[in-house]
Amino acid sequence: MRAPFSGLEAKENNMADQQLWAIGNATSHGAQLTSTVSTDDNCSIPQNVITHTQGSGGNFIRIPDCSGSQWYSNHNITVSATDGTWTVSFWSNDQQNGLLYWSPSGHYYEGNPLTGSDANWNGTLLIQYINGNVSVGWAPF
Repeated sequence: MRAPFSGLEAKENNMADQQLWAIGNATSHGAQLTSTVSTDDNCSIPQNVITHTQGSGGNFIRIPDCSGSQWYSNHNITVSATDGTWTVSFWSNDQQNGLLYWSPSGHYYEGNPLTGSDANWNGTLLIQYINGNVSVGWAPF
């Protein structure tokens, strides 16, 4: 496993540059990732597998900046189980040094910040679905 990147700072214009390298789908449901930033980022996320997100550059996908509900519709990534069982969406709050948030639906919600994600902008996400509840975890890459 690679050592985490360090020394990254927010740009002066408050735009974050969060990079998603992989998603772990720890559920029994295959899923589809859809990005509002680029259709090149869209990919299948098989069940019980870690998927390298790649994106248009072949390395990672950029997590969209979103600091309010008025920008959400064009600035998020959604991962949905192909059978409709669960949906999560996530984004980077550019007004909070790139802190990632996730929602247990396809809607803007500020109740689930991913603690520590603003300290390292290269990360991975883990999606779990246990006893009917979906959750998302974050770890540096």
